Amino acid sequence: MRLYLHQLWLIAICVLLLVGLFLPIGQFSNADGATALLTNFKVNFVEGTSSGALWALGVVQILTFLVALFELLLSGFKNFVLQKRCLVLISLMILGYYIFFVAYVLILKGDAAFRPMWSACFPLISLILSGVSLMSVSKAEADIIAESNAFRLRD
Repeated sequence: MRLYLHQLWLIAICVLLLVGLFLPIGQFSNADGATALLTNFKVNFVEGTSSGALWALGVVQILTFLVALFELLLSGFKNFVLQKRCLVLISLMILGYYIFFVAYVLILKGDAAFRPMWSACFPLISLILSGVSLMSVSKAEADIIAESNAFRLRD
């Protein structure tokens, strides 16, 4: 079995999405000094209460992780068309994640200041790696096609 470079990128995508799922992604703070921590599933207020209204972020990230894991398992086979489609789906799901993220921040912000955490960029890094992986899949497909066309039998 041959190891392709895009499999390493897919492992990195899976790790980033899984780790980013459990880390806080932002913090709200107002002029009174009250803060709220934004996670992928809920908002934790400084008083100890929480609101589970942000579950859509977590669901999108879990589904993206599952598609990336399927893509990683699929990458052992030479079905490059399906691999490319899965990578495009991963990219679209990550863009949807950021659309939800921006919408939730704008809805919840009010008069508070929002400061994103460093773990909020994990899906963005995964998006970049998805594009790199798409190019790597295309290159691997072209190499295999060129390799198979190099050997021809003559009559």
